[in-house]
Amino acid sequence: MEIRPIPADPNVVETVAGWLFREWGHLSPGSSHQRAIDRLSERIGSTGVPLALVAFESGQPIGTASLVASDMDTHPQFTPWLASVYVLPEFRLHGIGSALCRSIVSELNRLKITRAYLMTPNKEAYYQGLGWRTIERDLSARACRSYGICFGRMTLASKIPNLESSAN
Repeated sequence: MEIRPIPADPNVVETVAGWLFREWGHLSPGSSHQRAIDRLSERIGSTGVPLALVAFESGQPIGTASLVASDMDTHPQFTPWLASVYVLPEFRLHGIGSALCRSIVSELNRLKITRAYLMTPNKEAYYQGLGWRTIERDLSARACRSYGICFGRMTLASKIPNLESSAN
């Protein structure tokens, strides 16, 4: 498995955008597969925020994760965000999502960004296992107002990358 920045390959961009649209498109009014393609295309060649990483197995994309400036309108004071962590179902439970998250943290270190955020409706323990710290729970009321979609519970977490270890 290899993780690298999203390439300027229309097939890869379209594939990854399809995953993201199917998984989360219903959360954003006005969302479309083409809009997801356009947003990912903005990340091609990026060396800062936003950026997208893709995991490949035998040359085929199998997962993705992004670093974006904002992922929650209700929390504009927080930036940047780990977002859009997705692994194809048949490749889950093999450490690919964890590897993608660690790669995003490596990018944070490279960029000398001292804090990042994520939100999750149901993976709090998973992200805690990767070193993320919960800073707020039960965002559901705000998410309902902001997105018009109610989750039973949402968690906001934060990560302070270990900048010292990135020098090795």
